Amino acid sequence: MGDFNRNPSGKNQFPHNAEQEEKIAAALHEYHRNNVTNYKTISGLLAADHNICISSKTVQRRLEGLGLYAAKKTMTRLSFSDAEQLVVTEMDRDLAKRAGVRTIKAKVARNSGEIHPRAVVSQIMHTHDPAAFAGREPTAKKIFRVAKHPLGPNEKWACDGHDKLYKIGFPLYAFVDDATGLYLAQWICPSNRLAHIVAYMFLDLVERTGGMPYQVTTDCGSETTELFAVVNTLRNLFHPTFDPTGEVPPHVYLRSVHNISVERSWLRLRLDFGDNAVLAFDEGVIQGWYKSHDPDHFELCQFLWSRVLQASLNESVAFRNVVRMRKQPGKPGPSGMSRHEAYSMPERWGGQDCLLPIPKDVARQMKQDLGGAGLLEFTKPEFAVRAQVVLDSLEPVALTLENGWKLFRVMLPLVFSERDDFAVIQL
Repeated sequence: MGDFNRNPSGKNQFPHNAEQEEKIAAALHEYHRNNVTNYKTISGLLAADHNICISSKTVQRRLEGLGLYAAKKTMTRLSFSDAEQLVVTEMDRDLAKRAGVRTIKAKVARNSGEIHPRAVVSQIMHTHDPAAFAGREPTAKKIFRVAKHPLGPNEKWACDGHDKLYKIGFPLYAFVDDATGLYLAQWICPSNRLAHIVAYMFLDLVERTGGMPYQVTTDCGSETTELFAVVNTLRNLFHPTFDPTGEVPPHVYLRSVHNISVERSWLRLRLDFGDNAVLAFDEGVIQGWYKSHDPDHFELCQFLWSRVLQASLNESVAFRNVVRMRKQPGKPGPSGMSRHEAYSMPERWGGQDCLLPIPKDVARQMKQDLGGAGLLEFTKPEFAVRAQVVLDSLEPVALTLENGWKLFRVMLPLVFSERDDFAVIQL
């Protein structure tokens, strides 16, 4: 018995789990791209997002093992010219010159994985485009506001349509969480003025989240009439005793200037996405690549550019959701953290998740009753199938504002092979 060894391998720690290690590494890379460098915050996000519980000290060791460092070490690893090129690349992508120092700094981290010191980003931007800073000076008059005292995520959802892209034929609709400012969902849609489309988008969000908020707020537009009915129906069916006094109605109409959670998000979205999207789209018209009077051009443009804009919008919103909000010590509700952190970890700012559970299969069936996913398509189903086959046959490529018109010109002769006046272009 004296020769018996319970641990002949000599390994005294937990068994190696390759799948778990890959999951942790992927999450750490994602948080690094999102400019999250605080070890305690990352530890909390791993628990909230992936149900992985590791200490902040372990997070530090894992980050160092993966070669992921915060801004202080970036300039010791990168030459100034390399750091400068990363910043200038993001400045070049901002066609409308709307992005300031904080935004460019965050975009460099998200797209390259390198976190730059803010002072370095500012220096480079002032060197390469000093005039853009004057163009970004705020001049708008401000509406008087009072402080909000949110209970937590999903207490209220604010929704509205954004019409700045109507000029190129692609309206936008979005839902924003009132407490945290998180973009919950956003769509490039055929119309943001049709009631059944707006109601469908709400049900799609309910299905994704598995629930509804205490309250939905909208402006007084006619497109919200079916949404009003759907919200009240779901609350009355699944949570009839939630508000016996009637103090928290399921839906509230507000003037646009008071539906602030979503209204105040439009400026940032226009600066991050909308202005650049319009300029990128107009480039196809200016260069003669797109002829709107040609029915085939128009149909392919509707199919492809609705997807290009949706992909770019999703990326822009994902970026904005992980950018750190400025610290406001006296503010009720979250500050000094990203919208994603505030939504995923409400206990960090004294909030609690207020989502009212709704069966997903119910939301799914109601979506079908309204008309199904075809409501969000810009073209007829048979054409969408044909064009999608061509798009899938191309090399796997991310849809971006930069390659949208190149893809359009490549797809044109492939989708309309019966026409011999479309030049064949290689991707």
